[in-house]
Amino acid sequence: MSRLEPRIDANDRSDRTPLLGTTAGTRYNRERGDLPLWRHVLENKMTWAWYNVIIASGGVSLLIFNLPYRVHRLWVLGAIVYVISLILFLITLLVHAARFIVRPSLLPNSICHPVEGLHVSTLPAALGILILNGATYSEKMHGYNGHAMRSFFWIYIILSLVFGIGTPLVQFAKGAQNRPAMSLSAASIGTTLPLLLAGPTAAAVLAHLPIVGRHRTALGIMAFGVALQGMGVFVSLLYQSSVIARLHNDGFPHPRERPSLFLTSIPAALSAWASTALAQQALRHFPTPSTAPGGAPELVVGGVALYYVGVTLGLVFWGLALWWFVIAACACIGGLNEMRAGGEILEGFIVVFAHVAFFLASNELLRAFDWPRGLTIMNEVLGVATIAVWGLLMVGCLLGLVTGRFARD
Repeated sequence: MSRLEPRIDANDRSDRTPLLGTTAGTRYNRERGDLPLWRHVLENKMTWAWYNVIIASGGVSLLIFNLPYRVHRLWVLGAIVYVISLILFLITLLVHAARFIVRPSLLPNSICHPVEGLHVSTLPAALGILILNGATYSEKMHGYNGHAMRSFFWIYIILSLVFGIGTPLVQFAKGAQNRPAMSLSAASIGTTLPLLLAGPTAAAVLAHLPIVGRHRTALGIMAFGVALQGMGVFVSLLYQSSVIARLHNDGFPHPRERPSLFLTSIPAALSAWASTALAQQALRHFPTPSTAPGGAPELVVGGVALYYVGVTLGLVFWGLALWWFVIAACACIGGLNEMRAGGEILEGFIVVFAHVAFFLASNELLRAFDWPRGLTIMNEVLGVATIAVWGLLMVGCLLGLVTGRFARD
């Protein structure tokens, strides 16, 4: 144990006891003490990071639906993954409710914790992924309900603002004695994840919104989606500047921690996806006078201009995502010989989501440029590989539960 961390007596478990360690050596070794096994698991194991599983699984479901060369009725597999994600979300939500009922002080302590607090925003992010899945699979599974989808969208916008602003605010308000002695990591970018999903969610809702007499509704949805997306991407760029400074000063982290560098590609990838998807919807809802219902000449210039601006921004953000993606991939390949399997399987899921985000951004741009064959095949390979890695992580989770490794210190 680090000399900076006082040892806590197992029989003196106050509400100020850290939920997670703040150093690499103690992060995954939480003492059970005299707690019953079920309570030890509930309090020390079921952290906010479990929503990473839903985010990655829901993202894989979207990936399967959007594979360029998908075989006939492959969407059924994606729908199964979507249903699994929905069930996991409900189970995790109930478990966390029980966690905070059993020990109410865990709620504020977990939100303020320097490590676990970075994962609080995964709750609304998981909800956003499920809304995207609902809009994607609605017509094939259960039919589309426009009023319900728009209601979920506005609820999500409110939650994104609350968590996207509130989570960093709580982290900023901590006293100096409660801060970990480490530089800002790529995981800090996760606090902006709900904001970064606002644009794709808005595009998914607009894709099912009727164009007749819905121009004001479409404009409102698009405006809030763009505003929150912009908020998320620019705040995340500030976080990324700290990560770059850390890389310049200290070099790459330990090989075991290098996969987390893929997280830095998420903001740009999601923004590229959002920009291109919203551009397509701008052209759909604000068409030319000859095709607009009743003619809408005042919206023509806006629709066409928004399309070209959106695609251009999509390319800009995709280039930034590619830069981070290549940096992370080279760092991981360079440290491959020193990598060892560890207990960071929940962070592995968010790394999978980074690959999903890059795939979806690339896919949306490929669609805008009429599917260039070579690039489309490369993106297909990335998508299939991402599904395989996600499957291995799910198997690892199941083995951990069955063998009891998950419950052991």
